[in-house]
Amino acid sequence: MVKQHVFASTREAIVGRKLPPGTKLTEDVIAAAFNCGRGPVRWALARLQDEGLVTLVPNRGAFVAEPAPDEAKHLFGARRILEGGVVRHLCRRLPDEAWDCLVECIEAEDHAHQNGNEAAALRLSGDFHLLMARLTSNPVVEAMLRELVSRTILAIAVHQRAGTSGCRTHEHRRLLALMRAGDADEAVREMDNHLGALEAGLDLSTKRKAAPDLRAVLQAAAATTRSGPAGG
Repeated sequence: MVKQHVFASTREAIVGRKLPPGTKLTEDVIAAAFNCGRGPVRWALARLQDEGLVTLVPNRGAFVAEPAPDEAKHLFGARRILEGGVVRHLCRRLPDEAWDCLVECIEAEDHAHQNGNEAAALRLSGDFHLLMARLTSNPVVEAMLRELVSRTILAIAVHQRAGTSGCRTHEHRRLLALMRAGDADEAVREMDNHLGALEAGLDLSTKRKAAPDLRAVLQAAAATTRSGPAGG
């Protein structure tokens, strides 16, 4: 369906940091990018607002959300609560192939870091956390974490201190080793420290970046989602 394609492509562009926080999402430009009417665009923007990725301002239009400092703190707090439970649930409960999938995700993130593609590395880091949620086989937990991870990516885009990176793969590897060994208390502590380090990398004085070309970004995102969007 057209509206689903508009939603998925726009979401991909936001989470992939092609459309930074504060970017105005002009309905006419989006409709032209997808060769559709305004109806599918409005539906997609409403869904993105429901996920906390877009802010709809009366008489002004739609904008990529800009998490405020307090919101960023709440997002990380919520992730600590939720992901601590995910880690405890998964300890020593997974088959070998599930552990292998988590290792592959870490290796892909490593590769992105080595190539200097920090936006891709951040996205792959989110995929690692989402994969753990998916492995609980609880769709409610997965949906909740999917929203939190996406909104955290926006918070990092707004507030990340210059010279810092997102998740650190050695922390992911240490977390995985503790989980596989069944050391639930240490694994939960490691997750808490890991998310705390991410939050500590935020600089609340970070200034907004220049807005990109909305139509060009969405046309590129549309082409990507036709061939299969990235996970997470």
